[in-house]
Amino acid sequence: MAIRVLSFGFKYPSDIPQADLCIDLRRRLANPRNHLPKGAIGTDAIVRETVLASDSNRRVLTSCFERVRKVLRTQPEAVIAFGCKSGIHRSVVFAEEIASHLRKQAHAVEVKHIHLRERPRL
Repeated sequence: MAIRVLSFGFKYPSDIPQADLCIDLRRRLANPRNHLPKGAIGTDAIVRETVLASDSNRRVLTSCFERVRKVLRTQPEAVIAFGCKSGIHRSVVFAEEIASHLRKQAHAVEVKHIHLRERPRL
């Protein structure tokens, strides 16, 4: 079984997933929506670059890597969830970054973006 990494939006309370580790990014990272093209989503390069542009946001990501690593020591098939307001920018970027990091360490990873509506990439 794979590690599951989820992204979601807290504005949809009935869809908040059950997870072994749930990280709330709403107060830890500024919402980038005012600095993005209309319709941009967390899987777009411009969103990733914007979210990870600041040193403080990269420090939060490093902190998340450490928290995930601690969970995986005792729960190798954990569910890790990242939430932001709408579940389309910050949480998606962090879920993708964590998944990429885990894959590089030879973990099987499944990613699901609960509130992201797929569309052509920018």
